[in-house]
Parts: sequence; structure tokens; C-alpha cells
Amino acid sequence: MKTVKNSRKELIVNEIQLWKQANMLPEQYCDYLLALYTEGDGMEHSDQKNVKKKTMLKDFASICAIFISLFVIYFTELSIVLQTTILASFVGLLVVSGIYYTKKQLSPLLLYMAAACILLLASIEITEELFGGSSFGMYITLFLNCFLWIGAGLKWKLGYFSLSGLAGGILLIIFILL
Repeated sequence: MKTVKNSRKELIVNEIQLWKQANMLPEQYCDYLLALYTEGDGMEHSDQKNVKKKTMLKDFASICAIFISLFVIYFTELSIVLQTTILASFVGLLVVSGIYYTKKQLSPLLLYMAAACILLLASIEITEELFGGSSFGMYITLFLNCFLWIGAGLKWKLGYFSLSGLAGGILLIIFILL
């Protein structure tokens, strides 16, 4: 008898959580009903599980995007236009996902880092194709990436991007002077 009662309670709690996600009822009503049916301790566990699942999915997608980008650049014979299109779509997708996760108050760190790495790889590949491995063209491309990272860090208040861009620019200057 007790398991039937628990399964009914779980069914009701899951239904209320679906209502909350679909905005079928105001959030405070859903929170009240969840607190009522779970006696105050069921809301936190389900919310933590959802956040953990979303974070794992986001991190997995970012890592997959980096590996697919490396594969597209180094192990395929696609034209530079097609490679650029594929990599630009990855960068755009990761940035949009990062903005979405920022609005949901989840950390978009790995998404933004993956987008920056893919953009760096793509810009290096394009520079090699256009300038034939010219060191001057490569330096300009790397400086532009560093300035882009600094600008993104300042615009979105991401200190690690500003710091990475600054460190990259300083290291590049040291490398050029040596």
C-alpha cells in the first residue's frame, strides 16, 4: 500500500514539475504545490538533478564540437569554404548556447572556451590558405584573436577571456621579439 501511495506522489510531483517547466502555472504556485506534496524536500533534489544533467550535456556538446572541428580541419579534404562554413556554424552555435545558459544562470565557461578555440583554429586555417604560411599574416591573425578575446571579456564581463587575450598578446610579442 505504501509503494502505491509513493508512486502516486511521485507522479503528481513529476506532473507539477512539468507544469513548472512549461509555464502552465505561475512558478510560485508550482513551488507551493511541490513543497506541499514533497513535504518541503523534493524540490531541491529534482532541480539539482536537472542542473547537473544540463551542465553535463553542455560540457559534452562543447568537447564534441572541438573534436569535430579538429577532425574537419586536419583529417578531411574539404574545401576551405566548406571548412570555414562548418567551423563558423559551430562557433555561432556555441556562442548562442552560451548566451542561453547565461540567461538560465548556468556557467557557460566551457561553451565560450570551445567557441574561442574553434574560432582560433578556423582563423589559423584560413590564414594558412590565404597567405601560404606567411608569418606576418599569422601574427596578425593571432593578434586579432587576442584582441577579440579581450573585447569579449570586457563586453561580457568574463575575466578569464580578458586575461587569456592579454597573456596571448604578451606571449606573441615576446615570441616576435625573440
